[in-house]
Amino acid sequence: MIGKMMILQTPAFQHFTQTPKSLTYSRLIVLLVGAAYGGFGILANASFIAGFESALLRNALVPLIFILFGLFSVWLTKIGLTVLLWAGARGFGGPGRISEISRSSSIALLPGLLAVPTLTGLWEGWLMILPLVIGVVWMYFICVKIHITTQRFAPWKAYLSVFAVFVFFASIYYMIMPTGALI
Repeated sequence: MIGKMMILQTPAFQHFTQTPKSLTYSRLIVLLVGAAYGGFGILANASFIAGFESALLRNALVPLIFILFGLFSVWLTKIGLTVLLWAGARGFGGPGRISEISRSSSIALLPGLLAVPTLTGLWEGWLMILPLVIGVVWMYFICVKIHITTQRFAPWKAYLSVFAVFVFFASIYYMIMPTGALI
């Protein structure tokens, strides 16, 4: 079902919102994506971590901090995306249905994994922006499917509402992004 959602099949989104275990799946996705974010953070900072003299710090505590920060980042991103999708839905006349949006928004985080190596500095250079762009565009289309499914929007309305959400999300992200991180 999640694989079908990743390839943007509308019936899979409808089935996911009606599945009693969708909340469990959503939480597992957040945990897995958060652990992956933390893992990429560990890889990007391997030389920094290796510089600790204490084996406990080097092998356990500092990697654990990266993993916990990855989990927190993904959880916070999911909350932010959920609230923005909800606001976009309400702004365009939808019923809201924040619980359905919240469960489904975790699916939209999966393509974000393509952007993590670039955002953590693990990959650098202009060519590495391509996975970031692919991830964001893919995320956009998943969010459109979320609005079509949870808000019962016509496709044109879903595209507009999610576009407004992404413009707002990008403006916030631009304000907190370190200067020159992608160059």
